[in-house]
Amino acid sequence: MSLKIIRQELLDIFERHWEEARESLNSLWLTKEEIESYHDDSQLMLLNFSHWFYKNNTPIPDLSETKIVSKNLRLMGIIDAVHEWPDRVILVDYKTSKYPTITNDIQRQAALYALLYQDKYKKVPEAVWIHFLKMPDDPQPIYIDDELLNYGKILIESVAEKTTSYDEQSYPCTCGGYCEGDFILNENGAD
Repeated sequence: MSLKIIRQELLDIFERHWEEARESLNSLWLTKEEIESYHDDSQLMLLNFSHWFYKNNTPIPDLSETKIVSKNLRLMGIIDAVHEWPDRVILVDYKTSKYPTITNDIQRQAALYALLYQDKYKKVPEAVWIHFLKMPDDPQPIYIDDELLNYGKILIESVAEKTTSYDEQSYPCTCGGYCEGDFILNENGAD
């Protein structure tokens, strides 16, 4: 299949979903110009992604939007894509930010994702690719090594030490209820 056909199919799917969501989009109290800007940004991200996907003959991910909940780490994360080859595993995190810079927050997220994947699948990923979709560039790899894994463990321990309550009410939901059922039981079996 040619890049032109792939792009056209992606844009057709996008336009169909955009139109289906028009009423919801209009209820956001955004100006017409703001909505058009988000529309154009979204199209650009799809075009950049399709170019990268086609150029690299990228395989379809083995896992996508993978939620990993670890009672052992007392941590949950959603990994955008996982590519598994016999000799390596690559985790992918798609970013829609305007600035293609790997920040400290992104480094922390990569460390935690690697720990989650290792905890569940007993295999350390080779890297976490950070794919800035607003840029036509290839993903930027964050290679996973013992130093980064240890950093992630220290982060988890630090947060656990500062956690003063196991009461769910101490941590109000900010996701609209999508986290329901994701709370990890404490040692006493209570939420």
